[in-house]
Amino acid sequence: MKRTRKAKASMGQMRVIEAIMASLIVVAALSFLYVFAAAPSSQTYEPGELEKIGHNVLHDIDEQGLLTRYVYNSEWANITAALTVSVPNDVYFNLTIYDVNGNSIGHPLIQYGSSDVFAKSKIVASITYIISGYQTVYNPRILVLKLVRG
Repeated sequence: MKRTRKAKASMGQMRVIEAIMASLIVVAALSFLYVFAAAPSSQTYEPGELEKIGHNVLHDIDEQGLLTRYVYNSEWANITAALTVSVPNDVYFNLTIYDVNGNSIGHPLIQYGSSDVFAKSKIVASITYIISGYQTVYNPRILVLKLVRG
């Protein structure tokens, strides 16, 4: 019987040592990954990243049911406020709305940031977003959102 107890105690100690070694291996692997993780090398957004931001912002506002209401009810100040809140602080935008024939819908300038920012920037992302209508009326609008990092 003494051998059995000793064997069980020995197995229990090996399980504890095994658990400690596994924990050390996991911690070492995570530390290794943290050291070599690729951090962004630049504070600038690439055009693809700006396009993703633009698509996400327009889609999120549209999913909430706000975008179509703002566009078709000419609530230009609300569109500007919704976009200003949704995009990062250092990203400026310019939104133009067209009808199906390509005519600009008469509205004041929907913009955050000066026109000089768009003229001087090397990277301008342009996103086209289409909304089909409002309250069962098919009357598409084409939104062209231009984004630039200031």
